Amino acid sequence: MKAFAILTAIGAAPEQVVQSLMALQRTHTPTIYLHRPEDSAPQGPDTRSIQCECKTLGQMLKNARTSVPADLYLWIPPGVAVQPDGLDHFVEACKKHPDASLIVSNYKLNDREVAIHPFKADLTEREDFGAVWGIPAKALDQVGGPNLDLKHTTFYDLRLKLAEIGELVHVEETTYAVQEPGEEEASKSSALFYPGRGAYGGFSYLFMDPEEEKETEQVLYDCLKRRGAWLDERDTIVDPAPRGEDDPIVSVVIPVHNRAKFLPLAVESVKRGTMQDFEIIIVDNASSDNSLQVAEELAAKDSRIRVIANDVNLIARALNMGVKAARGTYISQLDSDDEYTANTLEDMVGHLEAHPKCGLAISYYELMDEKGTTLEDFGIIKHLEYNINNIMRVDGAGAVRTWHKSVILEFGGFNDEDFPNYGEDYDLVLKVGEKYNVDRVHSVCYRYRRHPGNTDALRRPIDKIRAKTFARSEAVKRRRAINGVEG
Repeated sequence: MKAFAILTAIGAAPEQVVQSLMALQRTHTPTIYLHRPEDSAPQGPDTRSIQCECKTLGQMLKNARTSVPADLYLWIPPGVAVQPDGLDHFVEACKKHPDASLIVSNYKLNDREVAIHPFKADLTEREDFGAVWGIPAKALDQVGGPNLDLKHTTFYDLRLKLAEIGELVHVEETTYAVQEPGEEEASKSSALFYPGRGAYGGFSYLFMDPEEEKETEQVLYDCLKRRGAWLDERDTIVDPAPRGEDDPIVSVVIPVHNRAKFLPLAVESVKRGTMQDFEIIIVDNASSDNSLQVAEELAAKDSRIRVIANDVNLIARALNMGVKAARGTYISQLDSDDEYTANTLEDMVGHLEAHPKCGLAISYYELMDEKGTTLEDFGIIKHLEYNINNIMRVDGAGAVRTWHKSVILEFGGFNDEDFPNYGEDYDLVLKVGEKYNVDRVHSVCYRYRRHPGNTDALRRPIDKIRAKTFARSEAVKRRRAINGVEG
């Protein structure tokens, strides 16, 4: 098998190029060094320098394919230090898996080993597939090569296309090393508690440059259309749940597990709101602290509060118990360590009442620290990128989420079998959007508390990625069925 390593130099610092070339020389793998006319061209054994007028990575990859025929191309960004036997693992994987369309591997981030979780069905641009990619020539040709016009998303687009034609192979050995991101980037990412590439981890799309966001969305839209999963906007009117004469218009459901410290703050934020026609249903999720006792004390002081005890710590089950017990036409979620703003229920219920095709309303939110101080650096999180199709790539639609109770029941409630403790609300957002409108309420109605004991911070990254990927995969199947696409 003939394999070539491709070292690219668009915008790379000279020291990064030298670092990678020196490492590649130890692998004894022939290297194609692609660079613009203005870039320097260091030479070395088994290194072929190709000067080109390429402005995008796609143009560079095509240039390599046409200039140097090979069976396997190993894409290596400058600054990556390949281990002496690193590229051999890619070659062996390609031989062992003739149907492979993409080969990726674990790597080292400074002194830390990184085991990536490359799910073939992943539809986002943010999950970590590593910096070095092995691309079999036949797979590259089968998808028609890279899109030469993309400025920001060449490899996102290419990965989605390659996933449609062949096998994704994960080399579990560590084959190369990259440098640690700056402290500022790391701190921002950890503050949002979701794995993924970018300064803000999996939520980096919230802070994208508009041009990059537009291009990224278009790549996703093209993918959905190829796969028969593109949907047009929905146009169905909601049939509201019946409401008794003495029933509140909205039920606020609060699952709680070991949040005795924050629960009173969450409840008080509802009570001080401008709308008072509500009930609060607290579902204790088998807490081992005194959360249940605190909940019962709160209920003893206000007849609008009811408490349900769940004997296992399962969020989806707790939500379903709360929905089942609710008397309101609408269900408004509130995590036990978060808070509403004064206008939350008035704005959310008002929107649903005025928009009969809206099955779910979602607001803006802001982040706060453990003490309740607003985290100004992040600004107001608006999720304006949400639409019926882009939700298939982004990791959520925002908060607060206020639903028609009838719509939750129509879709069988929160899926507590496949998403018992994570992704249950994302899964239901996807389902609701396939039939009804999911609307944005343009005001801050939620305060999201970030702290070390936050549930999101305690979950394993792979579990989060797996749950969201599975939810999207199931949505693709449903969307294909809606569009009458077989298979």
